[in-house]
Amino acid sequence: MKRIIIDRPNSTVVEEVDMPAPGPGEVCIEIAYCGICGSDTHAFKGEHPFIPLPATPGHEFSGKVNSIGESVEEFRKGDRVVCEPNLVCGKCYNCRIGRYNICENLRVMGCQGDGAMAQYFIAPAEKTLHIPDTLPLRDAVLVEPLAVGVHAARKAGDLFNKNVVIIGAGTIGLMVLTCVKTAGARNITVSDLTDRRLALAEKMGADRTIQADAEDLVKTVQAEQPYAGIDVVFECVGVEKSIRDAMAVVSKGGKIIVCGVFGSEVKVRMADVQDCELELIGTIMYTRRDITDAIHMVDGSALDPHLLITNEFSLDEPQQAFEAALDAKNNVKVIFAVNPE
Repeated sequence: MKRIIIDRPNSTVVEEVDMPAPGPGEVCIEIAYCGICGSDTHAFKGEHPFIPLPATPGHEFSGKVNSIGESVEEFRKGDRVVCEPNLVCGKCYNCRIGRYNICENLRVMGCQGDGAMAQYFIAPAEKTLHIPDTLPLRDAVLVEPLAVGVHAARKAGDLFNKNVVIIGAGTIGLMVLTCVKTAGARNITVSDLTDRRLALAEKMGADRTIQADAEDLVKTVQAEQPYAGIDVVFECVGVEKSIRDAMAVVSKGGKIIVCGVFGSEVKVRMADVQDCELELIGTIMYTRRDITDAIHMVDGSALDPHLLITNEFSLDEPQQAFEAALDAKNNVKVIFAVNPE
């Protein structure tokens, strides 16, 4: 079978490997679609702090069960599925209290383990979820990134009637937008460098968009100060300027939810965190509750996949696909159509 490898920075190859066979407690999934996410592009550039190269990427995927290992009873060949890609020990303190998404020994499919940019993929049955027959497999590829937004919004607490700024309108920023809109936020401002993504944010419910090259986010927000100020800022970029801007625009006592992956150390004014009683909250990924919520949201038309999925490639075109994923002006979500439905 074919699978994609990031062999070195800015380079991919298509490798021919043996067809995998599921072991006890595992299923073999025929991959239908697999998305390229921000973590994958960071890895492609050799800049992800937790993904060593070479890597076999892919953790946003959908497909059908092809074969089943021993002791697996809840799946049958042909079942339509997605996966929760966090691989955890189940023994550390965080696992025992239900916060296994920050397991002390956390590994992630396609990051520290094999990924699903391949024709077939072996997954633990306990990390595999059925999806409704009404949910197209192409749309289901968005379940995983939407679950990131679900979890980030949940970390922010009660968002009803709150004023929110989202810095970055990439896939995760737009997923966060969907979730905070659903949660009843009163006023949502989205900032980005790309006109196309800002236009998309407006279609998806942003009340205000700011073109970061044309307007100063901090000055604009501070001048307008909608209602009582900004209650929550979601940082979805992962660069020093964006986190500093987040700290500058949030109101005293507000929350900053850090969603972006930072490839290097940054300098911020920690005195402002102390003096303004800011809450600086990290979010990495989800638990099963977030995944199931995301399945229901995609199946229930909470977002339009046709707006978000902007380009498709075959497994034989990995270099073109990753370069397209890095082209923020023209693409949002780039996916591989492996075995299309």
